Amino acid sequence: MPAGDVLLRDQAILGRLEALKAKIVTWATKHDMWSDSAFKTPFVHRNEAPFLGEGLLLVSDGELVSMFNSEHHEMDRLEEEFRALLEGEGFWYELQSRTSALIIPKDEAFQADLLKVYRWKWIQSLSKRRLYSLHSEVFEFFARDPDRLKHLGWRQFEEFLDAVFKNQGFHTQIGPGSGDGGIDHRLYQSEAIPEIVAVVQAKNYKKKPIGLEAVAALWAVAAAARAPNAILATTSRFLPGAQEFARNARQDLNLPKLELADLGRIQEWCATISRQLEAYFDGGELSLPPLLANRGSTPLSGRIVVATWGVGVHLNSFAVIEADYPHEVILRSIGQRQVSGDGQQGTEMPDENGALFQLDPARFVAYRSESQGREHFWANGKLYGLWDGTPQDFDMLD
Repeated sequence: MPAGDVLLRDQAILGRLEALKAKIVTWATKHDMWSDSAFKTPFVHRNEAPFLGEGLLLVSDGELVSMFNSEHHEMDRLEEEFRALLEGEGFWYELQSRTSALIIPKDEAFQADLLKVYRWKWIQSLSKRRLYSLHSEVFEFFARDPDRLKHLGWRQFEEFLDAVFKNQGFHTQIGPGSGDGGIDHRLYQSEAIPEIVAVVQAKNYKKKPIGLEAVAALWAVAAAARAPNAILATTSRFLPGAQEFARNARQDLNLPKLELADLGRIQEWCATISRQLEAYFDGGELSLPPLLANRGSTPLSGRIVVATWGVGVHLNSFAVIEADYPHEVILRSIGQRQVSGDGQQGTEMPDENGALFQLDPARFVAYRSESQGREHFWANGKLYGLWDGTPQDFDMLD
């Protein structure tokens, strides 16, 4: 699909949501129920990756959402009217809390299209914080739709490639973006062994093909830098002269080897990384992905964190920090064991061999934050904090 068509399709999908929002506001205003109400994008509100089936999040501290929980006859009538409005537009709702309802498209094809748009917006938000590396969904997205890479800004594309190379097991050094002497990335064997493996140049072109001149220039730069390998990565394609030059360069053992990575090759990289990260996070794979295999112990490695959660009940989720980064940590879920009480109420401690909650993922990424001098980690709708070593209260009685 041409680049312009992709953007127009995104606008059409979001336009349908905007039209629905306008009708809801009109209806709620007519019944004096829009006060203290608002729409939120679900994944932005959760600060987590979007998932299939999300539409709009309706949040209200007033009467609009409360009508779903009311037993008053007049509220029942209004709720039926509201439901009919949604059904007429091809949507339905599901309560999320006492003050929020998720509005969900009925059409599965539209759900899938909306997920693509939301994933793209989420990737843009990750880009602002340079948080590509740990998210398998990012690499899956570009493996399925590599043309979207052309819509990244040139610096975003360089930072995305940095995440790719990190996931291939390299220690990376990204250039300043300008005045870099023709080298956008330097790849090293590891952080402990600062031996250069390759130099990389990135060219994010929508249509312009890469010719002999650009490839020959990178090869010369690599030779001057005494790098054994050079990679030219592009969202475009290579002209025959550039391909022939690269083939000939590989035959000389004393000069840098050239790898030409076009959009198809980058797509293959993304697919491989997506599978590796998914096996580690979602599948509970014990072997470390290349991103973590060469990484040493970090300051918070091995620390236990706990989140207290539940509506009407008091439950605990425990996890171990497997690696920490400036803005994120990797958490591995662990179970708990009761140390006092009757099974319904009491205290419990973390236990590596204890049973997990059914919906707890094997591993997951949590965002770091700090409040009142204490570190917190947000993930899966829960706020984790460092465990203080004491038994934690639980109460399963609603």
